[in-house]
Amino acid sequence: MTRVAVVDYGAGNLGNARRAVVALGFEEVRVRSPAELGDVGPIVLPGVGAYGAAIARLEATGLAAALRAAVGAGRPIVGICLGLQLLYQRSEESDGVEGLGVLRGRVRRLRAGGLPLPHLGWAPVGTGDRAYYFAHSFCVEPDDAGDVIATARWGEPFVAAVRRGAVVGFQFHPERSGPAGLALLARALRGEDPTP
Repeated sequence: MTRVAVVDYGAGNLGNARRAVVALGFEEVRVRSPAELGDVGPIVLPGVGAYGAAIARLEATGLAAALRAAVGAGRPIVGICLGLQLLYQRSEESDGVEGLGVLRGRVRRLRAGGLPLPHLGWAPVGTGDRAYYFAHSFCVEPDDAGDVIATARWGEPFVAAVRRGAVVGFQFHPERSGPAGLALLARALRGEDPTP
C-alpha cells in the first residue's frame, strides 16, 4: 500500500485531506516534523488560512526546508488551496515573506470584478462541465504559463490547477469536491495526469 504524507502545520482542512487519502486506499501518514516526512511516498500539503502565518509555522518546525529538499529530490507533492499558494515564491497577502519557492511565480488577490470575496462554492474548471469546490481570495500567477493545466472564473479567469514535473497544485479542494474531486486527487497521488 502506498504511504502518503499529509503535512500537519496547524492549518485548516487537515482532517478532510487525511480522510480523503484513506478513502482512496492509501496509507495516510500525518507529518509534523522533518523526521516524520522521511521517505514516505507522495506528499499532500493542505491548507486554509493566511500565507505568512503558514510559512512561519513551516519554517519554525523545519518542514519548509524538508519540503524544499523533498521536491528537489523528485518526490511528488500535491498542494491544495493555501498549500498550492505556499509552493510559490511570494504572495501579495504577506509582503516580504518568502514562500517555499519550489514553483516560480507569485500569489495575488483575485480580481473578482465586484463579486464577493472570498470566492466560496462550486465552479466549473477547465473546458469540461465538472465543478469543484473553492474557498479562496487569492490565486497563483505562475512565471511559466506552461505550468497551468486548468483555469476557472470568478469575475476573471484564474489559475485553478498547475503541474510542473512531480509538483501538482489545486486551488480548489478536491477532497471536498465529491467523487470527481477524489478521483482527481487519486490520479495526482499516483503520478497520473491530474488535469481536471
